[in-house]
Amino acid sequence: MDRNTRAQWPGRIAALVVMMLGIPTVLGLAAFFTEAPIVAGEPSPRTVIAAEQVRVVDDEETELQRRQAAEEVDPVVTPDLEAQTALIDRVIDAFDVAATTASPGPDGTIPSRSDQIAALEERLTMLSTEGIDLLVGLTSSQLSVARAEAIDIARSAAATELEDADDVQRWADNDLQRALALSTVSQPVASQVLDPIIRDALRPTFTIDVDATSEARAAASAQVEEVALVIQRGTPIVRVGDTVTDLQVQALRDTGQDGTDPTQEFAQALLLSVILTTVVAVYVRTYRPTIWSTPKQLMLMAVLLVMFTAILVAINTVAVGGNERHFLIPVGAMAMLATILFDARIGVLLVIPMVALISYQVPGQLGIVPFAAVSGLLSIPIIGRLTARGQLRQAAWQSTLAYIVLAGAFTVVYSGTEGITGALVAGALNGVLTALMVNGLLPFLESLFGIITANSLLDFADRNHPLLRELEDKAIGTYNHSVMVANLASRACRRIGADPLLAEVMALYHDIGKVAKPYFFVENQVAIANPHDQLDDPRQSALIIQRHVTDGIEMAAVHKLPPEIVDGIRTHHGTTVVAYFYRQALQRAEDSDGPEPDEAFFRYKGRKPHSREQAVLMLSDCCEGAVRAASQNSATMSRDQISQIVTGLISDRVADGQLDDSPLTFADLRAVEQSLIEALEGVYHPRIQYPKDPKKTVEAVKQARLETEDEARAAEAADAARAQLSPGEQAPADGEEAGVVRRRGQATQPVNEAMVRSLDAARAAAPRQPAPVHDQDSGH
Repeated sequence: MDRNTRAQWPGRIAALVVMMLGIPTVLGLAAFFTEAPIVAGEPSPRTVIAAEQVRVVDDEETELQRRQAAEEVDPVVTPDLEAQTALIDRVIDAFDVAATTASPGPDGTIPSRSDQIAALEERLTMLSTEGIDLLVGLTSSQLSVARAEAIDIARSAAATELEDADDVQRWADNDLQRALALSTVSQPVASQVLDPIIRDALRPTFTIDVDATSEARAAASAQVEEVALVIQRGTPIVRVGDTVTDLQVQALRDTGQDGTDPTQEFAQALLLSVILTTVVAVYVRTYRPTIWSTPKQLMLMAVLLVMFTAILVAINTVAVGGNERHFLIPVGAMAMLATILFDARIGVLLVIPMVALISYQVPGQLGIVPFAAVSGLLSIPIIGRLTARGQLRQAAWQSTLAYIVLAGAFTVVYSGTEGITGALVAGALNGVLTALMVNGLLPFLESLFGIITANSLLDFADRNHPLLRELEDKAIGTYNHSVMVANLASRACRRIGADPLLAEVMALYHDIGKVAKPYFFVENQVAIANPHDQLDDPRQSALIIQRHVTDGIEMAAVHKLPPEIVDGIRTHHGTTVVAYFYRQALQRAEDSDGPEPDEAFFRYKGRKPHSREQAVLMLSDCCEGAVRAASQNSATMSRDQISQIVTGLISDRVADGQLDDSPLTFADLRAVEQSLIEALEGVYHPRIQYPKDPKKTVEAVKQARLETEDEARAAEAADAARAQLSPGEQAPADGEEAGVVRRRGQATQPVNEAMVRSLDAARAAAPRQPAPVHDQDSGH
């Protein structure tokens, strides 16, 4: 493990600890303040509002009412024919005994009174002595009447529903007495004879049908509806300070609002957080080693997840909006932020722990979890690769429309049409919230963590940036070269799937160091002598050329350019050789038989490109400069000529090992090469020489000759003055008024149209010195 790797571990550990402990801490604090356990029989620590209609069945009360309904059902009875017959027969038998006792014997002799009494006492034990005496004293006709009366009463008793002994006793005490009172026999006979005989014969005449009774009572019990506590949406389930009932606790438990022990909540959330953190860390270490080696970016991922957890808890705590409010959870916003701040893969990665947290925090809401997953994943291609500010506005309305459709669709799929209006509103608000979060948090997170995104790159791509304005003012040739390189690099990066905006911005700033000594670079040497000729020292000239890289880095630090742009400045020449002056030094050493110059001295002190965008910038820079230099000898260039230069330069960079640290593949190199050739051909393509109209030419000449003689003489004087300019003289500097030529030590002279035309004609006629093809920054 090298020193840099060891130095990164404290930052990594800090980021992982923030992620691992931040999530359960937020959930635990929320449980402490908003989910203190609510216990039956104790005062409620808080007021809980029903997010949806709650219906809790009171099982105990329901069972009691059903039992009462069953008990109120009379038993189902059926006549007991045997008992009815036995009752009547028992009465008949009693009077038959009395008649038999009074009947003559076999010898025709009627038993004596005493014998009859003795016989009846033995057989009719239910009668008292007085009753037997009365029965013996009845005449035959009286006995017949009494017998008939008793049988009628017995038949009435047999027809009555006498189900048990209590019914028999009640009938004997009430119905029997009324019947005896209405009988025709004497009262003593009725009370002493008929009453005991009938009472003795009485028995239950109906039996209970157990099966039928059970069915009837079960039916009555089933008709009793459940006794339930119904709490309407938006009304309190329990108020703070009220004694909590069992039913209220059950309602809270059914809705997941009964509260949890903060310690238990923290422990459960910690276990979940450890799992999620481990998954994220393993993925990033395996597939995104650049992020793994940058603790700040790991910390940013942790902050995004902790921030999402806090928003999730806040939305889940608010009781307004019912369960549909969960469609407001901004998974898409976090996915967009992750995609912009990192890349699409990290955006997809962070959707996984966010969905897991929703499943943990919002259990039982079937439509919310798939909505979160789909909306998060869909938000990533919606934001895409940001290259213009208009994409943010476009992503805002596209995501809003998508969230509305998804919220409505998942509500219908999992809950039917109930609550679809609230879901659609929540989906729309989610889109608005996403737009506010992305636009509001993005600059803050970029600044806090030093992350450069497409949004900030667009700011640096503004040509009104102070550095670019300074470059344009002091080194217009370098500025135009940078703009051209930016176009080439952006186009090539699009061809290979790299970041075109990053390459474009790096290209715009890659040569800002030339502002310090602009005229030492060939593209800025317009109508002036080459200052390198005055130096006449290849080593000194090479140092000046090399210096523009370090000067650019220093200027970038002063203007607080992001590290990615600074790396573009540092690597756009890599460690290549300042070839023109190195060859010049070799030639002089050979001519003077001196020692061969050290090649390392003439190499740039930068760094080799280590990203695809930096490598493309290096190739675009050298190819544009070389083709531009070659085009100075020819008004147009063929595709073959451009192709030969581009191919040669790329081969030189590969052979020199300048691309060894970059992830460019040979396929990428071929694509970049073709892109550069096509783009440069579009700039330096052969042009048609349009023939001039002779008549118009003659007329123009005549018109020019008709101009005042003063203007003609002034043009000739200006032409002569230009030809006599010494090396210490210079053309007009930036900021001077147009139409003025300044000679060092002399007052400025006005320039008119004729002088300008004369100067242009003289410059076009003068022979051009060819610039070196492979060293565009040589100053020659």
